[in-house]
Amino acid sequence: MQADRFEAVFLELRAALQDAQVRAYLNDDKANRESWVEHYDQNYEPFDRRRPVKVPTQALSMQATTELDLLVVAIRNVLRAQVRLPKRLKTSMEGEDVLELLRNVVEHWDEDGGPSISKLTEQHPDVLVEGISFTNKEIWIGDTIPLSRIQAWLSRVGYAIVSSLESAGESVLDDMASFVTGDDALSWPPDRLRYRYWTLPAIDEQDWPRTDMPPEVAHLMGERFRRIRERDVAD
Repeated sequence: MQADRFEAVFLELRAALQDAQVRAYLNDDKANRESWVEHYDQNYEPFDRRRPVKVPTQALSMQATTELDLLVVAIRNVLRAQVRLPKRLKTSMEGEDVLELLRNVVEHWDEDGGPSISKLTEQHPDVLVEGISFTNKEIWIGDTIPLSRIQAWLSRVGYAIVSSLESAGESVLDDMASFVTGDDALSWPPDRLRYRYWTLPAIDEQDWPRTDMPPEVAHLMGERFRRIRERDVAD
């Protein structure tokens, strides 16, 4: 969940940065400025998302940093939780030590030059504390660890925890099931939204999909992600 929160906020910040770059270019390009401005003004309403209107505010930047801090703390908690798993189900991920050290730095942020930051700098001088970089396909934490690697690892850990509980005879709740007794048994309406608050899609009604994604397309998308991060080199 926290990985999703961080990704959503960071992608919003990246979009705002790109809008700022477009604004700077259009205001500086005197030769083409008038035609571009006329194009945007004639074809798009104010605050249309296709206009460069998003601002990379200090507040949005701080929110991205905060979500990153919460993510490294959450990862540390997952690492501690899987210690209790049977050996055959335990997973690992390249960069675990970096993420643990980043968590320590976050936890002891008030220790200027303290042991946490010193150990991180000594063992991993290439890691940027609270550094976030991105390409068109990937977000990099500390400028070294791809977010997709973390997401794939979290998926493996989740599967391992569920398998361990089920093998011990424990019932595992579906986190997308209704907690209101009998609610899921009702037949109407058949179309229902199941979501976490921050993952509720904010899409204008006219853009709502009118047909389901073809199963073969959904399968191909799932396979593509699985192949990208199916097995971490450290696992």
